Amino acid sequence: MNIKLLITLFFFSLSSLNGASSGSGDSASDNNYGKDYKSAIKLIRNKDYTMAISKLLTLVPVVSNDFSRADVFNELGFAYRKSDDFDNAAKYYKKALELDPEHLGAIEYQGEMYVDLGQKENALNNLALLKKLVGENNSYYKELNNYISNN
Repeated sequence: MNIKLLITLFFFSLSSLNGASSGSGDSASDNNYGKDYKSAIKLIRNKDYTMAISKLLTLVPVVSNDFSRADVFNELGFAYRKSDDFDNAAKYYKKALELDPEHLGAIEYQGEMYVDLGQKENALNNLALLKKLVGENNSYYKELNNYISNN
């Protein structure tokens, strides 16, 4: 093995070790984020939206990257929508899409919210965006299309 390769590997391994605790700078926060996020998703599955919202709101300040933050905002939007709080649902879907304009879950759920609000044209716009991004055979497209058709 040549010396340049060894040096490169050495520095790569150091950066990997440092990267494991990067983001918020606190590896405990990052680990809690994953555990708490999974716990919030479980609460949503159990339809305990109030507790899910509380848990998700605690995650917003500790999320280490924009894509994870978009996931948290998307789930907040979902939990608020299922709690019939459409103002907060709209706010958090918007935040998710500001961070990740192609967040498929947020596009789908926002489209469902539009259906719930009687804004079918907006829902169809979201459906068209999903079609453009992933096509008609994708589950996000299919679920929103079914939601629009059945409501």
